[in-house]
Parts: sequence; C-alpha cells; structure tokens
Amino acid sequence: MTRSGAIALRSELASVNMPELNFALLLAYDGAAFRGWQKQPGMVTVQGALEAALGHVVHGASRTDAGVHAAGQVASFRSGSVPAFVQIALPPALRLLRWARAHESFHARSSSVGKRYRYDFAHFVQNADWERARAALRSLDGLAQLSGLGSPAKDHRPAPPLTSWSLSDAGVLEVEACAFRKHEIRNLAGHLAAVALGYSAPQSLRELAQRKRPWMGARAPAHGLTLLEVLYPREIDPFR
Repeated sequence: MTRSGAIALRSELASVNMPELNFALLLAYDGAAFRGWQKQPGMVTVQGALEAALGHVVHGASRTDAGVHAAGQVASFRSGSVPAFVQIALPPALRLLRWARAHESFHARSSSVGKRYRYDFAHFVQNADWERARAALRSLDGLAQLSGLGSPAKDHRPAPPLTSWSLSDAGVLEVEACAFRKHEIRNLAGHLAAVALGYSAPQSLRELAQRKRPWMGARAPAHGLTLLEVLYPREIDPFR
C-alpha cells in the first residue's frame, strides 16, 4: 500500500469511528401551537418539529402536555458534526434560545435534578382569597411524597415533595421539585383554585396529597402552565 493510500485509509477509519457529539438546546414555545412535547403521528408536536428540523432524535427534559408553554425547556441530541443552528427552520411558536456542546454523559431528561414551573391563574380564577391557597400549600409541609396529586400513569413512582413554592396576590404560583408526575401541577392548581374560591378547606389539599387512589379533583387548564427552568448538577449543566 502506498503512503498516500495508508493516509486515506486511516482518515476513513477515523471518520467511521469518530464519537458523536452531544448537544443541548434551550427552548421556549407557545404551547397553544402544539399537541404537547412528545412526537405523535399526524400531530404537530414540539419534539416532532425539532426532529424534522435537525434530522436527529431529540430528547426533552419535560414531556409537556398539549397547551403547556415553556420558557426554559431543555433538549439533547447527538450528531457526528455541529449542525448549522442559525439556519434551522423552526415553527414561529418555537424558539431556540441557546445551544451548547454538552458533557458526554448529559441527557436532557435523565440528568435533570429538578424542574421549576409557573401557573398563572389570571384567566382562570377571579376574586380569589390567595391566602387560603397559601395555607393549603403550607399544609403539605412534612409530607414525604405527594403521590395523591398525580393522575394515573404507567410510571408508578411516587411524587416527591415540593422543594420550594410561592404564590403571589396576583395569583401566580411557582413550584419547584426534583420531579413532577403526570398532571401533578395542573391538579394542584385546580385544587388551589377551589380553596381560594372557598369551595374547599385549606387542609383538604394535604388529605388529597396522601391518598392512594387516582386524582378525582379539579384540573386547571393547560394554558396557564409554563415550564420555567430545568435544573442539572453544576458540573454537567450546559447552560451554567
């Protein structure tokens, strides 16, 4: 084999064995334009739009429901080269805020150690007593899990307690936890609305959170919910 042939062979082998690069995306979207995050045949979804634009399988940190918005969704994917991000054609309701090369072990969903959401009651509840709702939230203190707030799902893992919450007099709720279960925040918001309007007692939220049976209470509309931030260990957080 000639020297030039050997060089060409080594170059070809190197390209074949080249490890894929890991990328992270920071995204915002108007949930009204999508049937949720998860790709579904014949439906416009966030994951479907991203995969069509990038040509790669994309993993999201949160599988937001239809109508739920995001200001800080994180997605990850692998590629053998750096995509031309500035040329990616996305729907108007979906924005790529930032992109970054991610740590080799980073995965948008499985690497997450927490999420922060906001629920805005402005178009859903009027003339409410939010101090009653705050009393309901305080009643959750000391509970090891909040599984009674989740809807039935194939994933039967318990719902962890809230790590922080705030509820303003304007009716804006922010909650953070290491994980949330199916419909948990919308179910929580639905019952807080019932409490704030005087239909339920503040202590009833604690009782519901401890139940083993599926959620049967009110569920707040999806359009009031926004994913604000996904949290990761500092050493692998691509946007720190």
